[in-house]
Amino acid sequence: IFMKKNVKNFFILSIFFVIILFSYFFYQDSKIKNEIKLSENYTKASIQFNKKKTNEAKQILENIISADHKFYSPMALYFIIDNNLETDSLKIINLFDNVLSINSIDEENLNLIKIKKAIFLFNLDDEEAIIKTLNPIINSESTWRIMAIKLISDYFLSKNQDEKAKEYIQLLNNKIKN
Repeated sequence: IFMKKNVKNFFILSIFFVIILFSYFFYQDSKIKNEIKLSENYTKASIQFNKKKTNEAKQILENIISADHKFYSPMALYFIIDNNLETDSLKIINLFDNVLSINSIDEENLNLIKIKKAIFLFNLDDEEAIIKTLNPIINSESTWRIMAIKLISDYFLSKNQDEKAKEYIQLLNNKIKN
């Protein structure tokens, strides 16, 4: 009797379940295909670079960065920097910011990317940007905290700003004691 009264509800619920199941598998398949495409594009960019077609390689890598993938976007950024495919420092900083805005990257990897950005900023001698980039790491319990403190103190020492360097060295010594 219960089944006869609720056949329609069971049918609707079954269809709903099947739709959700298919949607899930479609999403997973789409995600895998996207990863494969990004992988192929990264390889294609590398091949283009080796063929001395740097503009094509750079364009492909920038597209990978804009895809906001937690693995391939940072890799594409590093490829651009390591191979000097972009000379405009402001554009590189924007690419860093794009990668840093990817939500799927875990906090420790984001901190590593921030450290790499700070190292890039050292060449630009932009003290304010360096401090802005490294302070969130320094003020956290990140694995990269000690490295960030060492980097900023070394930066100030290289600029003969001994008092500022001393503050960070003291912070580093306090962290090591704790």
